[in-house]
Amino acid sequence: MLKIFLVLLPSLFIINTASAAKPVCEVNPQMEGHLSENYEYQVAGSGRLYFYAAPDEKCIDKKVFVIPGDSLTAYTEFGTDGKWTSVAYNPKNGETVSGWVRTERLRFVGASGMNMTPEKVKFYQKAAAAAKAGRLGIPR
Repeated sequence: MLKIFLVLLPSLFIINTASAAKPVCEVNPQMEGHLSENYEYQVAGSGRLYFYAAPDEKCIDKKVFVIPGDSLTAYTEFGTDGKWTSVAYNPKNGETVSGWVRTERLRFVGASGMNMTPEKVKFYQKAAAAAKAGRLGIPR
């Protein structure tokens, strides 16, 4: 019996190590901040902006990315610092792709929604002007 245990012990360790190394790429809904409108962005900066399965560096999907100039629609931001934004990309010839991206690479273009008031329109126009002048991220 002891022989069997000693033979199986290394395989148990390998299984536990593999599952411990795999990141948990799920989002805690309580940490999400839902945006009151749909924000429209353009990808800014240089190089590829990779999508993530969850707002965590370990959850990158190296097969899915957008490039500077691509348009994205944002739905939620994550955490109190808003470093991550849940977005959708609608390519001209393909299926819509959604995931999480780093907010610092997003240039605000505009907003749309059912409850747009004249005050909100003015706010978003100012935010778009600030983005055009170089401010990136979610309008504040």
